[in-house]
Amino acid sequence: MLAALRLARLSAPFPNPPVGAVVVLDGRIVGIGHHERAGAAHAEIVALAAAGARARGAELYVSLEPCNHFGRTPPCVDAIVKAGIRRVVVGCLDPNHHVCGGGCTRLAAVGLTVAFGPWRAEAEALIESWRASLRAS
Repeated sequence: MLAALRLARLSAPFPNPPVGAVVVLDGRIVGIGHHERAGAAHAEIVALAAAGARARGAELYVSLEPCNHFGRTPPCVDAIVKAGIRRVVVGCLDPNHHVCGGGCTRLAAVGLTVAFGPWRAEAEALIESWRASLRAS
């Protein structure tokens, strides 16, 4: 999770939140990604693409709950399921009313293990300015 948080700090996707993701297979990092800019592929999609076939049976560590709705990009949860990820470790829930627990619920509903890892406070601190913009709108 710490690696995902470090990657999130590379993000500049305003007005979206910064997000980092890491795909781990057999204890080794096989894919990394961050949400580079608004409208670009989300961190999960970048990390899954980097992992390629090695994503099947792997774990995904992501600093923010994966999205489950269509926006500028398709739902990340669909790509996670299609890639064959077996376990998703989430830094913190997405406070956006379009997601807010729905991403984790959808992943669990299709049989993926969903866990909340350490560093929750750090993950929430990373999105604080974005959370404030949600409250203001």
